[in-house]
Amino acid sequence: MNLREGKCASTFPCRQKGKVLRNWYTATFALLVGGGVYVASTWLTSRMKNAENVILELLLAPLFGVVFLVFSLLVGYFTQVTVTPGGFLVTNFLVKHAIPFGYVKSLGPVDDMYIDIQGGERVGMVIMANSLVGMLAGQPTNTKARRRLQEALDSAPPDREDAGVPHKHVWFPWKFTLAAYVLSVLVAGTVYSITGGVD
Repeated sequence: MNLREGKCASTFPCRQKGKVLRNWYTATFALLVGGGVYVASTWLTSRMKNAENVILELLLAPLFGVVFLVFSLLVGYFTQVTVTPGGFLVTNFLVKHAIPFGYVKSLGPVDDMYIDIQGGERVGMVIMANSLVGMLAGQPTNTKARRRLQEALDSAPPDREDAGVPHKHVWFPWKFTLAAYVLSVLVAGTVYSITGGVD
């Protein structure tokens, strides 16, 4: 059974709560770097020189920080694997792969994490990709993640008729992106209105 394009069924993993597995070293780095650039961008926007098109600059200037923040989090934070009651939900950048337990054939080794699906399809896990640091440290994050995935697979309930079939769909954190942009504009605009920017 190959992965097919489509929306998540209401009964399948992408709409279920579960245990999120991610590389917290990578996630923390993404949060610090992306958040730092976002805050700096917001602050610099609020300190811009008095310009004729102040409103336009307040609306456009924060975009750099927001784009950088979202990109950083897509790579290091939102990219993850979620273990739900119905199966695995693998998020790789802009694509989510929903895989019911009943279709999982096997899991890849610690140094090359992936999920083999019945029918020949293979879904990699970007957040668990091999790295030089991981190799030198003995792959502690991947080892722990693989153990949890295997435990979930071993304890999975019998096949459910409403579990659906493996599928994938494109996603993007629109709500988060919009909230980050609005917050940046509001903070920069408020500070600018109080201080008057930079002479």
